[in-house]
Formats: sequence, C-alpha cells, structure tokens
Amino acid sequence: MLPDKLIDEVARMHAEQDRRYRSSLLSQLGDELGAFVEDSRNQEYVNALTPEKNYLRLLLNSPDDPFQVVLVMWGPGKGSPIHDHDGTVGVVSALTGRTREVKYEILHEGGSEVALAAGQDQLVVPGRVTTILPEDDMQLHLMVNEAETWSVTVHIYLDAIHNYRTYDKQSDGLYRASPLQLWFDQINVSDDMNTWRSREPARVAP
Repeated sequence: MLPDKLIDEVARMHAEQDRRYRSSLLSQLGDELGAFVEDSRNQEYVNALTPEKNYLRLLLNSPDDPFQVVLVMWGPGKGSPIHDHDGTVGVVSALTGRTREVKYEILHEGGSEVALAAGQDQLVVPGRVTTILPEDDMQLHLMVNEAETWSVTVHIYLDAIHNYRTYDKQSDGLYRASPLQLWFDQINVSDDMNTWRSREPARVAP
C-alpha cells in the first residue's frame, strides 16, 4: 500500500468517526494499517534509511492535518517511558522487527501522581495491531526494542497528539506525570517514500 493511500484512508475515517461505532472504526483502521506494514516496499524503504541517532519520529502526513500517521524508528535496546496519548483513538503495528509493548492501567489519580498497574505485555510484529483507546487501561503504554537490530513501528492517531505526559516511578511507588510536547524529526515523509518507490526497483524474490 502506498503511503498516500494510507493517509487518505485515515483522513476519511477521521471525518467519519463521530458517525461510526468505534469497534468498526478500529477494525477498518487496523485493516488499512495491516496492508501498509505488510507491503514489502515500505519495509525496504525504512531498511534503506541510515539514522543518525537511535530513536526517530517521522510524520508521514502534514502537521496541519487533524490526524497523524507516524513512523517510529527504534535502535537496539531503545525504549520509551510510560506515556499517554492525550485521549486519542489509534492503532499501532510493526513495519520491521519486533517491539515489546506493555500497557498500563490507571488505578487512581491524585494531583500529579497516579497509581499504575502493568497490564497486557506483548510483542508487536508486522501484521499484529494493538489499539490505543481513551479508557484508563488502554491509553498508557511503554514500548521497547529488546533486539540487537533496528525495529520500526507505525502509529496512527485519529486525533493529532500535540501534548502528552510521561510517567516516572517515584520512591513511594506512585508515578509522577510530566507534560511534554510531541515533536517530529521529519514531516511529510510520504513524499520521500513515494519518490524512493518510484526510482528504486522492487526486489524480486529468488
């Protein structure tokens, strides 16, 4: 699947989200994401990149869009802190490699500190889709690449995230929330992907 087609489908679903049942919306989002991550040309594109640091966020679409399609590149051993997604609905899958995801449930909140409990722990691989939801047990997670090779994940956020919070464990066992702004190393990456796909011949399996 071309990156532009994925972006167009996410834009359509963003516009329709208030009129559709969430389960149906997530199912279709997952289908579109699955088609994108299983396209070997998209995998070849990220494998051809030479990152200068061991963690990158690449926005496929325009930062002016009301949604986001994000490539995250994880170097060996690189992981994220526990973080939320500002209440958005979304889906995540792997384009290359295997990335571990641990979801966290909010048990209770008190000021800037919250009690969290680890929940589902799984490996995100190409074709496996995990969801991001506003509920207390589906909004927070951490991700980490535990392998010795790079991994790349694709994140679709139906409502664009501009601010989010990370959660750091304190000596009393609670977690302190710290607000952050979401940033990207590069934007409009679909343009680069389309250019690369047009000039690089597809690999033929032996």
